[in-house]
Amino acid sequence: MRPSLIAGGFFALTQLVPNWRMPLWRFWYDTLARKDDRNELLFMNYGYDDEMASLPLQSADEPFRYAIQLYAATISGIELRNKDVLEVGSGRGGGGSYIVRYCRPRSYTGVDLSEAAIQRCQRDLALPGTHWIQGRADALPIDSGSIDVVVNVESSHSYPSMPGFLKEVYRVLRPGGQFAIADVRKADQIPELESHISQSGLVRAEQVTITQHVLRALNGITRLREQQIVTRVPPLFRAAFRDFAGVKDSVLHTMLADGRLVYVRYVLTKPR
Repeated sequence: MRPSLIAGGFFALTQLVPNWRMPLWRFWYDTLARKDDRNELLFMNYGYDDEMASLPLQSADEPFRYAIQLYAATISGIELRNKDVLEVGSGRGGGGSYIVRYCRPRSYTGVDLSEAAIQRCQRDLALPGTHWIQGRADALPIDSGSIDVVVNVESSHSYPSMPGFLKEVYRVLRPGGQFAIADVRKADQIPELESHISQSGLVRAEQVTITQHVLRALNGITRLREQQIVTRVPPLFRAAFRDFAGVKDSVLHTMLADGRLVYVRYVLTKPR
């Protein structure tokens, strides 16, 4: 199975021309932010499904259950109440809204590369204690030593410099602060990611492969995403959107199923 020409060409450019990676991803997410007039894309992650999990959610959040469960799994075991929380790659703000309403941090700051996404969050999600800021992951507009917990969900794969991002995470965290990250990588890129983490100065507290949980979520949401693509996306771009969305039998779904892509979760700590 091959990806659509549009999706394949996009991903090839982001991998082969590192200097283009950030503007290409910014263009993609700015476009999606402007097109989503129904707020169907409050979350854009692939989701998480654990058959043993029963996460209590308000009725308005139920349509986003799989995506919210990925956030819950990413921050599992980390106390956010009365903490200063930073999310890097906050996107359309769904994750930030969940964290603020359910986890009750003292403050929440969402940073994202997409100016259009940040503007929509500032307009639609001005919850008490929230701040939405446009910025880069490798040059965070955040004071040093001001954050207790950094959260990063399915975003770091698009960054031009993972070492640069980890350096910024280390800088903004207070001593003893925690970094929770969940993302997808090609299987042959995991050793490089491990090396970057080992050299970051952050101490690994937890490491889990969650590929099967992500696949179950993709299976569960495939029908809805297929409907959204048919009703909202012009025919020329539907194949590309299927690949980006990871619906069942798409290239991304197949690569997760056969192990060429791996979805990992880490919790790292800044030494005191």
